Amino acid sequence: MKNRVKQIIFYCLFIFLNISINRLMGYIGVPLFLDNIGTLSAAILGGYLPGVIVGYLTNIINSTLTDLTNSYYAGISVLIAVAGAFFARRGYFTSFKKALITIPVFAVIGGGIGSILTYCIYGFGVGEGISAPFVRSLLEQGTLNVFWAQLISDMIIDIIDKALTVFGVLILLRIIPEKFSKTLMLTDWKQTPLNLNERIYARETKTRQLPLRTKITLIIAVIMIFVAFVTTAISYVLYVKSALSVSGISVVQAHMEGISFIAKILSLFMGFFIFILTLCLWLTNYHLTYPIGAMSFASEAFAYDSEEDIEIGLERMKSLEIATGDEIENLYKSLTHTISETVDYINDVQKKGDEIAHMQNGLIYIMADLVESRDKCTGDHVRKTAAYVKLILQLLKENHLFSDVLTDEYIKDVCSSAPLHDVGKIKVSDVILNKPGKLTDQEFEIMKSHTLAGKEVIESAMQLTTDPGYLKEASNLATYHHEKWNGTGYPMGLKGEEIPLSARIMAVSDVFDALVSKRSYKEPFSFDKAMDIIREGAGSHFDPVIVDIFTKNQDRVKKLFEENEKHFSI
Repeated sequence: MKNRVKQIIFYCLFIFLNISINRLMGYIGVPLFLDNIGTLSAAILGGYLPGVIVGYLTNIINSTLTDLTNSYYAGISVLIAVAGAFFARRGYFTSFKKALITIPVFAVIGGGIGSILTYCIYGFGVGEGISAPFVRSLLEQGTLNVFWAQLISDMIIDIIDKALTVFGVLILLRIIPEKFSKTLMLTDWKQTPLNLNERIYARETKTRQLPLRTKITLIIAVIMIFVAFVTTAISYVLYVKSALSVSGISVVQAHMEGISFIAKILSLFMGFFIFILTLCLWLTNYHLTYPIGAMSFASEAFAYDSEEDIEIGLERMKSLEIATGDEIENLYKSLTHTISETVDYINDVQKKGDEIAHMQNGLIYIMADLVESRDKCTGDHVRKTAAYVKLILQLLKENHLFSDVLTDEYIKDVCSSAPLHDVGKIKVSDVILNKPGKLTDQEFEIMKSHTLAGKEVIESAMQLTTDPGYLKEASNLATYHHEKWNGTGYPMGLKGEEIPLSARIMAVSDVFDALVSKRSYKEPFSFDKAMDIIREGAGSHFDPVIVDIFTKNQDRVKKLFEENEKHFSI
């Protein structure tokens, strides 16, 4: 309220500035108006509505103090205010050069439109304003008619007038402290104020049909134009009839005076029309457009990508604090409550989903452990190979390799299913699994069958769900992790990129862990020896790209190897 009182006082000072300078020009005999310095200042500092109010009231007050004809030009002052606010929003008054561009526009409004209005008001004759002497001097030369003489005179005077007006406004803007001038912007926020980009979004949000703001504007405009048309038409008919009833007035003269009468009525109405339209738009912005647009923006920005995004979306909606006191406020409260409940539900679902995922991973390792416990040679093989698989996936992504495949979801699926690569061993006899010596050809064929057996186990599990998810990669890993790059592997004899990427990664991880681990039939190889064997297998046993990235990052591989040795030896 304190700030509103300050704004009203300053806007009144702008009206006083308009009237006092205009009266001073008349008193000292200078043929200029200079009655828009306050109007432009109000439009620049306060926005459309204050500028329109100051311009409109200046002419109305001037008409009561001096000449009634001033009220006919209220529409011109209002148009100048609208143009000034438009230019101010686009930063034209931030520098002298930009401000010069506005002068011709103001001159066209004041001199061009004002001249046509004067011409019509005075019945297509010479007006009685400050340009009248210049008009008569041009007419005396005999080269111009009344219209062109009036237009040229008004334009010349108005270019000078508006140039001095703009200069005066720029000086005034420099005098008023920036911190204080910011408080003169007329607002009526019923919510947390929006910044410039948010206001633009709220006003320019794309809709399937006309935006609410445009519909309200059109409704008001159509109603007022209709009222103006009907009122003017009726007034014109009554005026002409009244004029004809006076003796000595011809029909032509009566119609000429009728046209002058219409011009006066329309000029009065134009200023009032723009004033009412600006007021309605201002109220619509703060009571409808901005609150609804802000809710729309907050709702669209509401994301379900992560827990953090969800909380940010909710806080963004709560921070609006819309308090219009009507249905908009009720809608905001309902929407905020709904989103809050939705967030709680999503968090609960996500929590339960995390628990299920954790339980699922636990079950995977339990199943892998059950298989592993039958094979006394493998130790913690499934866990260590899973760790190497994860590292290789990270290295490939960091180096932008296989970027079309290595999505976050793919990496998660491969890491989750890696422990199941040997699940098919559950169908292999304990005698073969734990045989200390070399397997016979027949035994080796049975051992090789664990790949297809693993495929059968996992495909059986896939049939129990509509979304196979990570089980697809689990099937690839179980089936193809013994395939070789040159096509000599098993069970299908695939070669090169025919082998799924996850299986090619597991092939390196599986062999490397087998080399560095102790078995009942062999001692572990040293880390360096195992790396040499992997390197030698590039292009024959292993995908050369995977081997290259694996061996080039030997330090990271060795660090993981040492962590595995330390952890699983306890």
